[in-house]
Amino acid sequence: MPFMILIPMILSAVALCVWPPGWVFRNLTLPVLLLLPVYYSWKLPLLPPLDFGVAALLPLGVVMCLRSLSLWRFSILDLWLGLFVLSTGMADRLLGQNTPSVFELFDNVNSVLIPYMAGKLLIEQEGARAATLKRIVLLMAGAAVPSLYEWKFLQNPFQMVFGRFFPHEILPWYTHLRGGHGRICGPYAQAEFAGMMLVFGLVLTLHLAQAYNWGGRFRSAAWFPARKSTLVFLVLLLALFCTGSRGPAIGFLVAAPIALIGRSRNPLRNAVLVALLLTVGGAITYEGLVHYAGTRTPTTEEQETAAYRLTLVQDYLPMAEHGGFWGRGLSFPRIGKYGSVDNEYLWVALTQGYIGFASLVLLVAGTLYNLGWAAVYNSQPSDRAFAFTLLGIFIGLLVTVSTVYLGIQPLMFFSLLIGWAQALREHRASQPQLIFAQVYT
Repeated sequence: MPFMILIPMILSAVALCVWPPGWVFRNLTLPVLLLLPVYYSWKLPLLPPLDFGVAALLPLGVVMCLRSLSLWRFSILDLWLGLFVLSTGMADRLLGQNTPSVFELFDNVNSVLIPYMAGKLLIEQEGARAATLKRIVLLMAGAAVPSLYEWKFLQNPFQMVFGRFFPHEILPWYTHLRGGHGRICGPYAQAEFAGMMLVFGLVLTLHLAQAYNWGGRFRSAAWFPARKSTLVFLVLLLALFCTGSRGPAIGFLVAAPIALIGRSRNPLRNAVLVALLLTVGGAITYEGLVHYAGTRTPTTEEQETAAYRLTLVQDYLPMAEHGGFWGRGLSFPRIGKYGSVDNEYLWVALTQGYIGFASLVLLVAGTLYNLGWAAVYNSQPSDRAFAFTLLGIFIGLLVTVSTVYLGIQPLMFFSLLIGWAQALREHRASQPQLIFAQVYT
C-alpha cells in the first residue's frame, strides 16, 4: 500500500483550503515530519519518488508561494540558498544523467527550500513561536518513547509498522549495535540523524522551561513529581543516550551552554567564559579522539570508524578539489570499504563542487550574523534569549555535521532554522509581549 503516502498530501491540500498555512504547518506538517519515517517512498514511472515529507511539504510550499510571498523580504541569504539548491544535481546533469539530476533538484526543493520558506514566513510573523516550540518538543518526545524499544529488542518499531505497507522497499537503514544494545533511530532513519533531532528538541525544551515557565503536569503522567518541561527533557535525554551517537552528544554539550547565555544576568561575561570553555574542551576532545583512533591498529569497530573519520578529509580532499565548480555528483568513486562520507562539508564539496560549498559557507556565515545580531540588539529580553537558543542549536549542528552528513529530517530542520533566524531579526517585535498602560479612574 505505498499509495498511503498520498494521505498527508490530500489532508494538507484540504486543510490549506480551510486554514492558513501557519496553522497547517504546526498541526499537520510538523507531525508528519517528526512522527513518520519519511524515507519510505512510492516510485511512479517518470516521476520523482514521493515520500511522506514530500507529501506534507509540497502543498504547503505551493500555497506559501500563492498567499504569502507578499510578506517576503528579500535578503542575500535567499541568493545563497538558491545557489545551494541549484547546485544539487548539476554535476549529474553535466554528466548526461538528466533524470537523476532532476530528481535530486526536486528532493532539495522539498527538503531545503520549502522548510526555509516556512521558517521565514510562518512562525515569527504570526506570533506563533511558543506554539511551534511546544509542538516540536512534544512530537519529538512522542516519537522518542516507542523508539526506546529498539535499544532493548534491536528492532525499529517504526519500520515494524510501516514496513508492512512497503514490502518491496529495500532500506539502507538497520539497527546498529553499541555496547550490546541497539542504537535507536526512531522515525529518523539512522542513529546520528535521531541524535541531531533530539539535540534540537533538548535545547528548545530548556528555552521553554525558562522563557515560558512551561509548568504543570501531563494529565496522563500526574504521578510524575515534575513539570512538563522536566519530563520531556528527561525523555529526550534518555533517547539521545540510547542513540549511542557521539557526534550529536558533543553537539549538545556545545549547544546547551551557548543557549543558556541568553538567560544569564551578565551575557557578555558568560559568553566569554563559554567561548573559553568550548575552545579548551574542543582541543582536549580532539586530542583524545586522535589518540583513541590513531595510536595503534584499530581493534574494535568504534576505533575503526573513528580512524576512518580522521582520515576522511585527507583521502577525499584531492577528489573534491578536482571536481570543479559543480562537483562530481552522487556517483563519485568511493575510497576504502566505507561507502559513506561522514562529513557534511566534504560531502557538499564532493557532490556540489565549489558553488555548493561556497553557498553553504555563506549561508552559515549569514545565519550566524543574523542570530548574533538578534542576540545583541533585540530590544526584548525574550527575543535575545531565543536568539541565543537558536545560535546554540545552530553551532551544535555545525559541530555535529563534521562527523556525519546532513540528510532527511535534520536537513529540513537545518533549513527551517536558517529561515527562522532571518525572521527573528526582521520581526523581532512580532511576539506577544506584556504591555503596561496607565489606567485612569
